[in-house]
Amino acid sequence: MTFVIGDIHGEITKLKNLIDNIRRVDKEVVWIFVGDYINKGEDSKAVLNYLMKLENSIFLMGNHEYYFLQYIQEGKFEKEVLKYGLKSTFEDFDMNLTTLEEKLYKPYRKFFDNLKFFYETEKYFISHAGINLDYIKHDFNTLSAEKFFMFSRYDFFNYKNKIHDKVSIFGHTGFNYPYYDGYKIGIDTAAVYSKESRLTAFCLEEDFFINNENEKLLLKDLKLDRTSWINRMEPYRTEKK
Repeated sequence: MTFVIGDIHGEITKLKNLIDNIRRVDKEVVWIFVGDYINKGEDSKAVLNYLMKLENSIFLMGNHEYYFLQYIQEGKFEKEVLKYGLKSTFEDFDMNLTTLEEKLYKPYRKFFDNLKFFYETEKYFISHAGINLDYIKHDFNTLSAEKFFMFSRYDFFNYKNKIHDKVSIFGHTGFNYPYYDGYKIGIDTAAVYSKESRLTAFCLEEDFFINNENEKLLLKDLKLDRTSWINRMEPYRTEKK
């Protein structure tokens, strides 16, 4: 079966627990990750080390990887790199602004260079944050990264239609439980924001969610008129770093 996993943000313990729970369901798994592997959480380096050894995996780019890569390559997004990574990813890799390329990019170059902006199946369009609505009729293979990251999350969230006639699966926006409105499935359940928050995956073939606490939820049981949301808060581990 194929499982799409939400934003990890360095939460290595929750990630390992989730992977173990999924493997109890199915031994032959294809993994799709929606990005945001680093920043804010427990150990971003441990997450990358773990993911690079995970076979049958498809990795999408999140905006947090995009910030770091853009800074390394073009000197852009310094504010975002420092805001989100200084108290977490910088410490995990024992690096500073001048050593990002040497300590973050070069050892994980194969991982970073193969990150995709989106992935499609017959039924689903999967990306980190969705898509800039101005480009939903375009050939997505021709679009730059900005069209998948640099737009209002609320415009996409409020869009009530399918993307390329497919249900969209996205992360980026943290909910307190999985979101579904008939057109979009939100699987970022804010794992990094509190100890109790879950890391969630969605099974494409059987339409159910599973999380790091081994709780399962069927897509059909989500009420379409129920909007799950979280307040933007400080990641709970930040103050302990």
